[in-house]
Amino acid sequence: MLFHDDLIELFDRQLNTTISIDFLKGPLAHRQQFGGGRGQAISKAMGLKSGITPSILDTTAGLAGDAFVLATLGCPVTLIERSPIIFSLIEDAVERASLNDRFQFILKQGFHIINADANDYIVEQLACSAEAPDVIYIDPMYPDRKKSALVKKDMQILQRLHGKDDNTSELLDNALRFARKRVVVKRPIHAETINKKAPNTCIKSKKTRYDIYTIEKM
Repeated sequence: MLFHDDLIELFDRQLNTTISIDFLKGPLAHRQQFGGGRGQAISKAMGLKSGITPSILDTTAGLAGDAFVLATLGCPVTLIERSPIIFSLIEDAVERASLNDRFQFILKQGFHIINADANDYIVEQLACSAEAPDVIYIDPMYPDRKKSALVKKDMQILQRLHGKDDNTSELLDNALRFARKRVVVKRPIHAETINKKAPNTCIKSKKTRYDIYTIEKM
């Protein structure tokens, strides 16, 4: 980790590069401005409609890109990130962004970061809470790719920090137990469903598929 006066970065020796998170400029700010708003696939997958803005538990925060986009659309978002290193990057980005008026409404509606294992959090916290999220979002590490199609450097760093997502099947089962309205799983367009569990429906973009499991409460 590199600690500057106004920024925390993660330096990767293997790739000889650094990564950081910035909600006010760069790719995230561009995505907020030009990403398509509520018309984009992820928004539709979460169930955003006129007059409907669900609360979301992002169980696999990563670099917080999806969570930030959903927060800019008005959703209260809780982010779970198990890596203490990535958690520190997100926390630093929130602290810096909080000084900007544009980020204040996001904090007021709810943008909470928790350093924990998602399965532990769901079982220990949601089981004892009457305020379950409307949507639980799962974005597991994508399947291994061939060397000729390596993922971007920041994703390579995430993969090494997280390792393989061996508990995704358990995470889906727990999410289905506690989400109020739906569970959404992000997958590569042609990937198998998690645990071969068929979703109720799905929404597709060019390279990504969102498997949607709707909740039927008794």
